Amino acid sequence: MKHSLYVILILIISSYAVQSQHLISYQLLHHYTKQDIQTILTDFGIQPGVIDLEFEVDYYKITYSTPNAQDTGNTTATGALVVPSGITCPLPHVSYQHGTTSSRYSVPSARGGSEYKIGLVCSALTGSVTSMPDYLGLGDSPGFHPYVHAASEASATIDLLRTTREIKDSIGFNLNDQLFLFGYSQGGHSTMATFKEIETNLSTEFTVTACVPMSGPYDVSGVQSATMTADTSYATPGYLPYVIMGYQEAYGNVYNNLSEIFRSPYDTLLPGYFDGTHGMGWINNQLPDTPNLMLDSAYFQQFINDPNHFAWTLLRDNDLYNWAPQAPLSMYYCTADEQVFYKNALVARDTMHALGATHVIATNFGNFDHAGCAPLCFLTGLALFEQYIDVSGGMLVNDSIINPSTNSSTDGSITLNASNGSSPYVFDWQDSLAGQTTAMISGLAAGTYEVRVSDSRGCFTYNEIILTAPTSTVEVEAYNYFKIMPNPADDYIYLKILTPLSGEINLSIVDISGRVIHNTENAELAMYRYDISELPSGVYFVQLQNKNKVYTQKMMKR
Repeated sequence: MKHSLYVILILIISSYAVQSQHLISYQLLHHYTKQDIQTILTDFGIQPGVIDLEFEVDYYKITYSTPNAQDTGNTTATGALVVPSGITCPLPHVSYQHGTTSSRYSVPSARGGSEYKIGLVCSALTGSVTSMPDYLGLGDSPGFHPYVHAASEASATIDLLRTTREIKDSIGFNLNDQLFLFGYSQGGHSTMATFKEIETNLSTEFTVTACVPMSGPYDVSGVQSATMTADTSYATPGYLPYVIMGYQEAYGNVYNNLSEIFRSPYDTLLPGYFDGTHGMGWINNQLPDTPNLMLDSAYFQQFINDPNHFAWTLLRDNDLYNWAPQAPLSMYYCTADEQVFYKNALVARDTMHALGATHVIATNFGNFDHAGCAPLCFLTGLALFEQYIDVSGGMLVNDSIINPSTNSSTDGSITLNASNGSSPYVFDWQDSLAGQTTAMISGLAAGTYEVRVSDSRGCFTYNEIILTAPTSTVEVEAYNYFKIMPNPADDYIYLKILTPLSGEINLSIVDISGRVIHNTENAELAMYRYDISELPSGVYFVQLQNKNKVYTQKMMKR
């Protein structure tokens, strides 16, 4: 009997060790209502009713164990976790990586800055669990932040993913097998680093559903290195010493003393500037507009004249474009970005295509600067994720329809049957049928009807049902059937089918005068990509014809 109890005790301890390999602690910081989230959206210029918020959310601070920057042992890191409240449905996992900050507590775990709000909106909008790492050397993590260091960005992000899995039962949420990655600026670099690490070394542990790095420096040693080598002004000169001092933290042998790299007085001033209490705006104002003017002249000449200089080796070690992603990768950029040069995305796209990647695109959002580009990227990234995100929990909804007898009659009906979920089911009809909650609706004319079906776990799915008269051809509102990305567009469009269509599908692009300028019969639309670079700027219509229905959506060519 004692032996049995001993065995049971060992099993319990072993199980706990497996489940808590990374978690140190978690703390609920705040509960956000839908109104709280809407207030955040309003501050961003998005008025009530534009975005449907699905959930209230709980915001946690997470402290966890992860490798230190030199991977010689473990250290402590912090981050944030946003969890939709009141739902037991298996949820997707989204990881958001924040942009550059030199202030230690302008990070998600402290709800500092503004980027933590992206996690709030993401979870409230999509029903996903959103994790947000602070990175090493920020938040409560000791040491200097290893800025734009791919390996530690990836490990800090991935270990927060693991920690999220460890605490799901304690907090009371479930995860499905979907994983989404996105981030902006440095967060774009961190996102790509995480994506590469997962697909290269951790494919049996994680599968990325979709990845959206935005305005990231993927070509650190090439496109982005011009910030150091060019004798011109640069918007954020503080990035240069941040990278050098961060690589000292990561590699340990970049310099013995800052005076080996930086001229006076910067060799003595920089540690005080980057002590974790100053923002990047303040730091930039203390530095020369041309970054290389901070450098020791002899060091700078050695660097630019020797392609095998140690510094080039370190920069190349943190490039992130020389591989072929398998999961869908969508990079966003703006051509007037003064901080992260847009050709980073083009180099990554072209190299990945040359290596055989088939699901890599780079989308130009126009002539915006770094700050102006961000909102467009965030909203489009969330819209892209919505195409893939599954919060149905395996629930199935079948429909039985009776079409109206003529175009003018109202003798059609829809009967729904939900299964594979947890009853009771709730049928919430939308638009013209708003307020109806029954599984069977009669007295319907020809048209498109939408219903939100949910179960007792909080799982939900939206279904579109089309009723047609026997001989009619119906113009269908297309937005729930396919999306055009990007829109407005510059060089190409990418079509994503949202609701599967059976049978042959013909695709046409029509100009404003009704002239068909492109037609593809029996189009393969799972990953349809069409070059529009030669089209004049203006308004066009993308049409899908399937059986007796035509799905039309407007497209803007800039």
